[in-house]
Amino acid sequence: MHQNLPETTSDVLAPTAQEILSARNGVYRSQISNALDPANATIKMQALALVARLACIHMGQRPSFPQLLAAMAMTEGYLIQLAPGEGKTLAVAMAAVLIAWTVKPLHIVTANDYLAARDAELMSPLFSACGVGVASITSDTPPQELAACYRHCIVYATAKQFLADYLRDDLLLSGARDPLRRRLWHLQNGRGDKQPVMRGLYAVIIDEADGILIDEATTPLIIASPEDDKADMLTAIRAARSLVDEMRLEQDYVLYAKAGNAVHFTENGKHKIELLSQTLSSYWQVPTRREEIFTLAIMAREVFQLDRHYIIQEGAVVIVDEGTGRSMPGRSWSHGIHQSIEARVGVELTPLTKISARMTFQEFFRHYHRLSGASGTLHGLDMELWKTFGLRILRVPPRTPSQLKVLRKQTFLTREDKLNGFVRHIEQLHQRGAPVLVGTRRILDSEEIASILRSKHIVCTVLNAKEFEFEAQVIAQAGALGCVTVATNMAGRGTDIKISADVAAAGGLHVLMFEAHESPRIDWQLFGRAGRQGAQGSAQAFVSLEEELIVKFTPSWFKPVSSLLPNLRTAFKIRLLQWLSQKHAASISRKQRSHLAFVQKQLREQLGFSKN
Repeated sequence: MHQNLPETTSDVLAPTAQEILSARNGVYRSQISNALDPANATIKMQALALVARLACIHMGQRPSFPQLLAAMAMTEGYLIQLAPGEGKTLAVAMAAVLIAWTVKPLHIVTANDYLAARDAELMSPLFSACGVGVASITSDTPPQELAACYRHCIVYATAKQFLADYLRDDLLLSGARDPLRRRLWHLQNGRGDKQPVMRGLYAVIIDEADGILIDEATTPLIIASPEDDKADMLTAIRAARSLVDEMRLEQDYVLYAKAGNAVHFTENGKHKIELLSQTLSSYWQVPTRREEIFTLAIMAREVFQLDRHYIIQEGAVVIVDEGTGRSMPGRSWSHGIHQSIEARVGVELTPLTKISARMTFQEFFRHYHRLSGASGTLHGLDMELWKTFGLRILRVPPRTPSQLKVLRKQTFLTREDKLNGFVRHIEQLHQRGAPVLVGTRRILDSEEIASILRSKHIVCTVLNAKEFEFEAQVIAQAGALGCVTVATNMAGRGTDIKISADVAAAGGLHVLMFEAHESPRIDWQLFGRAGRQGAQGSAQAFVSLEEELIVKFTPSWFKPVSSLLPNLRTAFKIRLLQWLSQKHAASISRKQRSHLAFVQKQLREQLGFSKN
């Protein structure tokens, strides 16, 4: 495939004006239905050349060789690793045109609603010139307009949006997924008020593919409906809010952090629960039921933290995605956890719900006939993506070699020492006039760092789930001389950070990571904000022994082994601990995804018919 590609961008822009005219009038498009056939590489090359030329004419953007290679490969079902700043948005759009010319529905998955709306609008001149319609769907799109949006050739939306619409259609169709049963349903219900909105799952291109296919693979999206006759449980949850304050950690219960924060009651705790619930209604007299209510109340107090796992917006508990730092309105924890948190913070309790439909993102994207995507961080995922989705990874070299300097980790014994050293380093960079982008995992950390900086008269901008409205503008200006931006993981992925000549002379943008993540790929997503397209820049991580990653995921064998090596330097030991903890956490996550894929495969085989 790759050998037939032209060597330079100028060679690709060869189509004549007559060819462009004929394409716009629909003559050329009749040949494109076979463009996705690898045996018909000549037609695909001509099609890509035409799209590249139209991008030049109508958008003023001249596609680079990496973009052309990425677009070509995505039409053949590859995942593309493209360095940050290389222009994934245009590459995805060019691949989308070639697929859309087959007159089959194409979905493009973006990281958030803002990027869905932005990319659809930004690329609309190219799509219009190529004769394909485009729409974007966000959380603000009225339900009555969804079907009209899905009738367009290309639809931009988040993975959550596509999966939610698919599950709602599935509920409406009573699980009729094969063409024959769907046809029967339409014959019987063709004149009904409610109709499916999607046209089917044919092709999908996933931007930031590792985030969806790996990091969120096992996350289930649930369509819930109100559950009747649960007033007693809501009353019990309210009562447990005050009763649980009589319970003491280690004395009445044990919290196992390494087992998913499981709660185990001691004999003393079980006796105390029985005494506390003696005067309550009959609902509390079943031991397993009252222990379940107390478990929920303890988790609301001990495990789920305000401004980390959730925030309060307009009197409601809103979940914060720990992976991205973004708020997720409309989502809720199940099995009474959400209501227990609401009772804890003193807001109105939402009704308990029952599960009407449920599906993980891993299972959902396996339903598409054609799956491809792009990301800047696909390191070490080749075997897993091939086994789970049958996807191959193509790593496209950047136009300009990266000049990003990844500096040695700064190590500290305690979090307080790390915080002081972190702020001192920001001060030093700020005095030089260098722009600084601070990355944190938690809202609390971002606000604490910003507060300390402001007390030292350093002006900084905060970007987290509470302050997200102007995300793109904040990140776009993060490369200005002397600018300090403190952000959670959201950090404006998909938005370019431009730097001036003065900033380049000061060493470019400096990215500082306050706390490492379970996956090193997420660390690199943050580091990738600097040094884009060959620009100057640096990235540095700060680590302490009190890091949650190290406390939670240090392998059990490390402590006895390290005691045999007393001469290990502290700095080296901390770096080694962080590396081992990340490897251990990644291994646990990988096993969970592999087990989910195995279970889903078994289920499909059990429900399918044998050919023998």
